Amino acid sequence: MNQQADIEPEVQAEAQSQSREELVQAIVVNIRQLFEEATSDEVLARFRQVHPVDQGEALSSLSEDIRRLLLESLVASETAVILEELEPEDAVQIFHDVGNAELAGVLDQTSRDATADILQLLPEERQEAILELMADPQEVVTLLQYRQDTAGGLMTLDYPVVREGISTPNAIDQLRLLGPEAENINSLLVVDDDHRLVGSLSITRLALARPNTVIGDITDRETISVTDDTDQEECVRLMERYNLIRLPVVDHDGKLTGVILAEDMVDVVEEEATEDMYRMASVAGERVMGPLGNSLRRRLPWLYINLATALFAGLMISFFESTITKVVALAIFLPVVAGQGGIGGTQTVTLVVRSMALGDVPRHLGFRLLAREVSLGLINGALLGLVVGLIAYAWKGNGALGLVLGLAMLGNMLVAGLAGAGVPLLLRRLGMDPAVSSAVFVTTFTDVIGFLLFLGLAATFISYLT
Repeated sequence: MNQQADIEPEVQAEAQSQSREELVQAIVVNIRQLFEEATSDEVLARFRQVHPVDQGEALSSLSEDIRRLLLESLVASETAVILEELEPEDAVQIFHDVGNAELAGVLDQTSRDATADILQLLPEERQEAILELMADPQEVVTLLQYRQDTAGGLMTLDYPVVREGISTPNAIDQLRLLGPEAENINSLLVVDDDHRLVGSLSITRLALARPNTVIGDITDRETISVTDDTDQEECVRLMERYNLIRLPVVDHDGKLTGVILAEDMVDVVEEEATEDMYRMASVAGERVMGPLGNSLRRRLPWLYINLATALFAGLMISFFESTITKVVALAIFLPVVAGQGGIGGTQTVTLVVRSMALGDVPRHLGFRLLAREVSLGLINGALLGLVVGLIAYAWKGNGALGLVLGLAMLGNMLVAGLAGAGVPLLLRRLGMDPAVSSAVFVTTFTDVIGFLLFLGLAATFISYLT
C-alpha cells in the first residue's frame, strides 16, 4: 500500500505549513481525541493519512492503549514501512510488546538491512525465536554476523548484479524483473562467474549498447569498493571524496557481498559527528532523555578527573601565595591568562579532532599540523599579549606587570597550540580515539602552565612589581 498517495490534499497542506515537531504534536493530540470520542476505524483512518516518518514519531508519543490499537489494526506491509523509517532503538522501544510471531511477519516485509539493525538490539533468545518464525531469514542471518559500525553492517543485499559474460538483452531482462524497484537505480554491478566484483555499468550505457554486446566489454572496471570489515567512518570518507552514490562491499576474496547506498550514509555522518562531539565533552553514549543512572556513570568519572586537575592547578597557585600577597593585582589577571589559553586550546583541539574524523590529517602530516598550530599559537599569543599588557599598564600603571602578563599570555597561547594539536595526535599514535576527552587534557595543560608562567614570571620580577 502506498500511504503517501493516500494522504489527503488538505492534510498535505497542513504538513507544509507547520514544523515537523508541531505537526507530530498536532497528530498525537488529534488521535488522542479520536480515541476518546470516535470509533477505532476513525482513529486508524486518521493515522493512515499521516506520512510514515511522522507515524513512527507519533507512535512513540502515544499511550500503550492507542499504540496497541494501531499496531493491531495495521496490516504487516504498513507496519513494515513505519519500521524502516524509525531509528532501530526507537523501533525496539515501540514494538517491545508485539508478539514474536507478529513481529516476524512484519520483519519479513521489511528491508533486510533494517531488519538486521533491529534484531541486533534484541535479547539473543528473542532474536533467535523471531528468526525461526520468519519465512526467509537467511539474508538477515548473513547481515547479523557483521558489526553495525562496519561496511557489512551498513550494506544492503538488494541491488542489481549481472555477470560479465551475458549479453545486454539478458541484462535488461534482469532489470525488468525488478519492476518498480529499479526506478531509482542508475547503474549495475558486474561480477564474474565466481561472483567476484569486476566493475559497474551505467543504465544509460546498457540501454545504448548493441544487442549482441557482451556486458564485460562495456563494463567500467575502475570501481572503488571496501571490504566488509571496513569501519563506517572510512566508508563515509570514500563516498564523500569520490562523490559516490553507492559503494560496493566485498569479502577478502573479492566476492561481492552487498552495497552501501548514499542514503544510508546520512545517518552515519550525523552519528559520527555527534559521537566525536560527545566524546570531546565526555558524554559519549548518552541520550538527552536517557536513564539518569547511565548519565551519572558516563559523566561522573570525568568530572572527578576534572576536579583533580582543578585541584592540581590550585596547588600550583598555592606555591606562589606570598607573591600574590605582595601584588594583589596578580589575582585579577590569573583567570585572563588561563581562560584565553583554554579557549585557544579548545579551538585547536576541536578543529584537529574533527579534521582527523574526516580524514583530512593523514599520519604523515602530523608534525606539519603540529608546527602550524604552534606557529598560530605564537602569533595569537603575541597579539593578545600586547593588548592585555597595555591594558594592565593603563589600568594599574605598572609597566612590569604589563610585561609579565604579556609574556605569560604569549607562553600560554603557545602551549594551547601545542597541546590542542599534540594531545589528539598522541592519542591517535597510541591507538586511542583522539576525541576521547581531549578537551579535558588540553584545558588542564593551559590552566596549570598558564598559572606557572604568570606567577613564575611575577615571582622573578617581584621587585619591579611592588
